Amino acid sequence: MRYLKAGIIFLLTLLAFAGYTPQDVYNPQQVTRLALTLAMTEGKLDIDDYAALTVDLAEHEGHFYADKPPGLSLLAVPAVAPTRTLLGAPTGVLDREQFPIAMIAAVLSTVGLLAALATSALYLVCRRLGVPDAAALFATAGLALGTPFFGWSTAFFAHAATGSLLLLGLALTIWSRGRADGWIPPVLGVLLGYTLTMDLVAAPAVAVIGLYYVFGERERLPARLVGAGFGGVAELLPLLVYNQLVFGSPITLGYSQVVGFEGMKQGLFGLTLPDLVVMGEVLFGLHRGLLPLAPVLLLLPFGWWRMWQRPDLRPVTLVTIGVALSFLLVNASYFYWDGGSSTGPRHLIGMLPVLGLVLAFGWPSSREGRAGALAVLGASVLISAACASTYMFADVRFPAPLLDPILQVIVHEGAWVRMLNVIVPCAGFLLLVTLRERPSGAQRDELPARPLDPAL
Repeated sequence: MRYLKAGIIFLLTLLAFAGYTPQDVYNPQQVTRLALTLAMTEGKLDIDDYAALTVDLAEHEGHFYADKPPGLSLLAVPAVAPTRTLLGAPTGVLDREQFPIAMIAAVLSTVGLLAALATSALYLVCRRLGVPDAAALFATAGLALGTPFFGWSTAFFAHAATGSLLLLGLALTIWSRGRADGWIPPVLGVLLGYTLTMDLVAAPAVAVIGLYYVFGERERLPARLVGAGFGGVAELLPLLVYNQLVFGSPITLGYSQVVGFEGMKQGLFGLTLPDLVVMGEVLFGLHRGLLPLAPVLLLLPFGWWRMWQRPDLRPVTLVTIGVALSFLLVNASYFYWDGGSSTGPRHLIGMLPVLGLVLAFGWPSSREGRAGALAVLGASVLISAACASTYMFADVRFPAPLLDPILQVIVHEGAWVRMLNVIVPCAGFLLLVTLRERPSGAQRDELPARPLDPAL
């Protein structure tokens, strides 16, 4: 039954993401990534054809290139190539009617697909760790529909895809405990290695999960180290080859050739020392704060506490804390910490799928507590749907984007109609609660005997 539920969750979340895709098609960062995808379908790497539509550029030897790692763009090629053929434009520049269709294909085949897979995997790993079904469904719905992960899963940005691969890697690590299957280390290496090919900011989180896996069972350390290392290096090759072909060196990144954005020249590509004020802003502030957009995450401290109460889960607890701290510290160290045009702290989105596991343990035990948790989840879903319906790329000049412009557009311009797209996924999650797992034969044998009726 749990695998059936996981399949339904995958379909529900993919439907939810599809209902709000695409976001602002001509956002510069989306244009840059899709331009690279389109270039790859023609066997080239420069994005000169679309350079006038974006400011996120790297310039080298008279040509313009994407300043982002190529992983996400490369992942979209299998969907975008046939899409542009169907559009009648297998080569050349797409017009303003074709470009949005190619964007939809790119988003749903990469970010949306990975996010839906991660959401269903979250449900399964929660159940594997002994979380009650209701708590697992609560966490799954909370991640997919009640946090900014929702809106960023509808945009051609790497954040949600990165977080999805991290969660899939952690889920595989947890599932592999006690197993000696030889395919697990290289597959985990593939997941974590390609995460870096998409988003180098995730490197500390990748290291945390990788070390947890490699050293989790000392007797298998050599095999795990070699296998995971092989898979990881293999999936880093696209990044290294891309850098070599474009910039003449496998270790030269597009960020080093970026046009404008002088702050990128400070420290390591804009990373200096963490600022506690910035950390407070990305967690609690109205400008870019995470918690005002996802109040359901207020249950995380309770989840961590409950996880720590179980000695067998303490290593996993430390991993989730390490992943969260890695993203927080990087965001608080970044010159462009606010993410430019961004609804919420987009640089923190990558940690949310892993924190979904913690959220499951935050499910209250009392009836009153659960009622309160569901109310907070409902508010979070409404906020997330409002953001995804209006502005996922809120201009930096708005001091409190949720209040203005998002709620203003919802109330005064009728954008609430688009919010109705979330009804079907929400109804689907409610129906999943009613599906009860039937105990296996072994479990039925363990059930206490039913007392005899004295009237018989």
